[in-house]
Amino acid sequence: MVRSMTGYGTGFSSAGGIAVSAEVRSGNHRYLDTHIRLGREYAFLEPGIALQVRKALSRGRVDVSVAIQETEIPTVSLNTQTAMGYVEAVGRLRDELGLRGELELQTLLLLPGVLPGREAGAGPTQAQKEVYADLVREAVDRALAEVRAMRGREGVALGAEMLAYAASVGAKADEIRAGVPDEINEYRRRLEEKLGDLGNPIQIDPQRLAMEVALLADKADITEELTRLDSHLKQFAELARTEEEVGKKLDFLLQEMQREVNTILAKTGKLETKRLGIEVKADIEKLREQVQNVE
Repeated sequence: MVRSMTGYGTGFSSAGGIAVSAEVRSGNHRYLDTHIRLGREYAFLEPGIALQVRKALSRGRVDVSVAIQETEIPTVSLNTQTAMGYVEAVGRLRDELGLRGELELQTLLLLPGVLPGREAGAGPTQAQKEVYADLVREAVDRALAEVRAMRGREGVALGAEMLAYAASVGAKADEIRAGVPDEINEYRRRLEEKLGDLGNPIQIDPQRLAMEVALLADKADITEELTRLDSHLKQFAELARTEEEVGKKLDFLLQEMQREVNTILAKTGKLETKRLGIEVKADIEKLREQVQNVE
């Protein structure tokens, strides 16, 4: 069955004192539109996440949120000698230049060499990046798996509803087809009425009348449109039962169906056919609304 574009999933992974949680939401969109939220310091992970989404999903707006936390208190090494050197240097400057003020502890800890590897602006090492990437990949994969599962469940219900509307269109098209032979008799009756309204009794050549009726019937013949409509419906039903990304194909078929029905309404003069044609257009519009959520 088809898959919906609506889905939600979460994933979690942890190792080496690092915990990663991922949340993925997806909704309707004509194309694949991915938005990723994670801390600036982890921006290097965005390309990998975007690639994961492209491999798992083909259409829809996809919002991915990733949170990374360190669950263990890191071991911090403090270079006391370097810190004392900074304090003594500040003291000398204060005494020699007659300055006022103290060196704050927070400022001292940010000075180069006081906390080795913790200097301001220091980013993760390559080894740390690989650990983050593996954990994020695992968490996002789990969230995407849940999204796909939900899309599949939604798609089953969506596909069943679409097939029901398509069957309704087919049934009404059969009614229109059954009434086609009556249209010729209707043309003959209306033509005879118009001739009779002329007032003076005139001789009507049966052969000429039959020819005129045949010409009118040929211009108003809707058999070809009904045949194409039936073909589109069969293709629609086949696609709706597959597990491919068929949303765009279904939307195209609905456009073609709408075109055939418009032509039928333009050609026919029969009130019952017009009524059925309008109902078919309404069913096709409902189908179009549903197809907007098909992947």
